[in-house]
Amino acid sequence: MTTAESTGGQAWYRLTSLRLDPGGPLGEGGAAEIWRCTVPDRDRMVFKRFRDEARADLDGDRLRQLVAWPRRLAAEDRERLLARCAWPSAVVTDGAEVVGVVLPEAPALYFHHAGSGWKPRHFTRLAVPEQVAHRRGFEYYDFPHKLARLGRLLGDLDFLHDNGIVIGDLQPNNILVTSAAPAGQTVVTQNYFLDCDSFLIDGQSAMPNLDPLPWRPPYTNDDGFTATTDLFKFALLAIRCLAEDLAADRIDYQRFGQLVPVSDFGTLDALLTSPTPALTSADLRSLARAWQSVVRPDGGMFRRTDAVLLERWSPAMRAAHLAEVAVPEPVAVQRDLPVKASRRAAVLVPALLAAALAALVILVVLGVALHG
Repeated sequence: MTTAESTGGQAWYRLTSLRLDPGGPLGEGGAAEIWRCTVPDRDRMVFKRFRDEARADLDGDRLRQLVAWPRRLAAEDRERLLARCAWPSAVVTDGAEVVGVVLPEAPALYFHHAGSGWKPRHFTRLAVPEQVAHRRGFEYYDFPHKLARLGRLLGDLDFLHDNGIVIGDLQPNNILVTSAAPAGQTVVTQNYFLDCDSFLIDGQSAMPNLDPLPWRPPYTNDDGFTATTDLFKFALLAIRCLAEDLAADRIDYQRFGQLVPVSDFGTLDALLTSPTPALTSADLRSLARAWQSVVRPDGGMFRRTDAVLLERWSPAMRAAHLAEVAVPEPVAVQRDLPVKASRRAAVLVPALLAAALAALVILVVLGVALHG
């Protein structure tokens, strides 16, 4: 066949039909190796081959359902899903066993050129302070750009949840971002999801639910991965990007009023603290649109002064914000330090001590004589 074979509407390739690029895998993770390959219809794809230990816990039937899921969506939703996600297009089998998936490579706008070639631009870049970004040769994302991509992420989550999809392992290493610099004449503020084979479809996943400790909710959660846990992780990621610290758990919302109205943080706080946040999909979409609005396609950056008003972002505002959130340097307590005695002091000090001792003796003698 010239395309992926199909059984019951589910696409698959035989492992022997793939031509892997020479030179070894593109990368390796805990569960898989990633290869570039050519599939039988001559399309260039990425082959994600699961390791033996990962295949032991893999549910092949659910993985096939995930591959077929986009075909259940309306054409517009399917187009949006495939544009924002590295969604597997077919499973790969070796005999009767599912050993991997093939998927499209991420679009070029999510990569940057480093000294050794093109590298993916992960969402972690949004949590890097300016000085650190420059020192490492990274592009720095000013606060409006952080907010615009976080707003896009919130909108994407709302879209996925409406279509029965939960990410589960939502963390910045699994998301790519566009550059803060104009692509041509237009600034694009978009995100791209990786590791989509672990997504949950209608509450079920082909992979075990692995939840890194730094991204677990603080409340008891017996339901596994849900839309609520996705939104908790979004809110935690927002806090960490705004704090420019991937270890941060909280920020003082009042100190971030230079960026957005403090009322915006009420939504984040509800997502961070409650397993049943009293928020509707309309609430989330409203916040998502508001945050996306702070970066315009022409590159203009703004801050929100209230629910609807924008004010152009300036260096003075940035300086005021950084001064507001800066942690004061600890004040050193001055201690008396021993001073090296001069030669003259070395002679005077013993003499003074001797004179004081002699005066004390005289006083004692006089006291005895007067009372004797």
